[in-house]
Amino acid sequence: THCPFKKNMSNDRRWTKSIASFVPFLNFLLLIHCFIPSHSLTTGTTTAPPATTSSSRTASSWTIPKNVKFGKLSNLEFLPIQDDDGTNMKDETTTALVEESQRIKVATAAIGLNFADVFTVLGLYKAANLVRTGNNGKDTSNSGGGILDPFVPGIEFAGVVLEGNGDFTKGDRVFGFTRFGAYSDIVSTRPEFIRKIPNKWSFEQGAAFLVNALTAWHGLVNVGGMPDLLSKHRKKNDNGNQKDIYVVVVHSASGGVGLWASEIAARRGAVVVGVVGSEEKKDTFMKRVGTLCNGDAAQCIVRSNNARDFDRDLAEACQKARHLSQRSSGGGVSSTAAQQQQSLPFFSTCLQTAEAGYGADLVMECYGGKYFAPSMEVINPGGSLSTYGATTYNDSGLGEGIPFVSLILNYIRRPRVDPGELTGRNIRVGGFNLIFLTENIDLLVTSLDGCVQCLCRNDEDDDDSIHDFDEMMEQVNPPLVGSVFPFRVVDGVGGGGAVDALKALRSGNTVGKVVLDNNDNPALC
Repeated sequence: THCPFKKNMSNDRRWTKSIASFVPFLNFLLLIHCFIPSHSLTTGTTTAPPATTSSSRTASSWTIPKNVKFGKLSNLEFLPIQDDDGTNMKDETTTALVEESQRIKVATAAIGLNFADVFTVLGLYKAANLVRTGNNGKDTSNSGGGILDPFVPGIEFAGVVLEGNGDFTKGDRVFGFTRFGAYSDIVSTRPEFIRKIPNKWSFEQGAAFLVNALTAWHGLVNVGGMPDLLSKHRKKNDNGNQKDIYVVVVHSASGGVGLWASEIAARRGAVVVGVVGSEEKKDTFMKRVGTLCNGDAAQCIVRSNNARDFDRDLAEACQKARHLSQRSSGGGVSSTAAQQQQSLPFFSTCLQTAEAGYGADLVMECYGGKYFAPSMEVINPGGSLSTYGATTYNDSGLGEGIPFVSLILNYIRRPRVDPGELTGRNIRVGGFNLIFLTENIDLLVTSLDGCVQCLCRNDEDDDDSIHDFDEMMEQVNPPLVGSVFPFRVVDGVGGGGAVDALKALRSGNTVGKVVLDNNDNPALC
């Protein structure tokens, strides 16, 4: 029978669904509110006591002071190291802590900057937010009450061993990785997280390698599942021609991670399509990566601000890379293929390109936003996308704090991944955070070994041979250091040093690695 309330009940269900779908967004707004600096909410000062400015000869670190919330780059202050042991901070891994006697203490000579540092200081990095509370991962202080511990950002450094242990002795030149705390004159970290700097490398180059190269390797191989196309058992087919054509798209291909991802992919036999932000960055990519790919097959496009144009440009670049690689693979191409080459592109969209098998086999994705959908659509059946960031959430044109308006709009418009599409197209999407490796030491060590062995490879190498790590590192091309800023500042507060370096990194105008020079570290004397 007819129910007079049926229509109203249906409307109520739809309204309930709408409210339910809006709950994650409300939680997101609450999360943002938690990290607004206290001094931005009132016309008064912060709740933190006045900071003590560090002198140039005092062991110091760039620190978010006690009870000062994340939220602005200028909240960083150059302060004397406070810990009793004279280091930046204790080990923050959530697994079993390493006894202090087993750790390596290093005087830093250079500190490498990563985009994660920007998000950390802005309060958008969950792992850092949990560290500050001292509540074993239970974040209570930012939602009201509690104490925020002082915090030293940074995850990458190079310097000189002050107190040796195991394979490292006092005076060794090393580069290393730490779970926060690298923006400091002295770092204490686990021995598994450091390695010796090659003799021909500077400290700045040492601080520019580990995190970016390890991120690239983990994303390509561990998450993306990229095969080694040049391994001994895959290198040639029965006719002596290259067996596979494998296309890898790399976002931000002239940046620290992007250059290493492009080089690793090329050295494992892939053809690389780089995506960069300007013509100048395109030149940087081609000089470093272009000669590593078959003939002139490597491609690089300048990222368009228009999503449709980006979709078209990426589709064309993947098609061109595959055909040029086929032409230079040793077997030549048919006359029909040669004629088709003159009429590229065959397909005008990424999805059409992938459906025909002319797309990418793996995408290293870090833009997010409007660039995510075309990057996923260009993946061939059986391919994968590995995402490790979303730089479109950063808006460098809105000052040094959190760009709340654009952040909220980008969140509303954030990409959605439909599981049905993944199964229907037979593709994979995976994300990762490199801090995860600090809790999986075995994977970190094997990944670093595999990465370095790949980067020191040449055409004469037997890829199954065993190499000493230090010997392999001597054969690796030094990283590109694009910008160097002084670690120490004269006035100590409100600008300079790490603050200016982070602003430069955030601007998107840098290439290669941004590094802080700390050769004036008093701990090195």
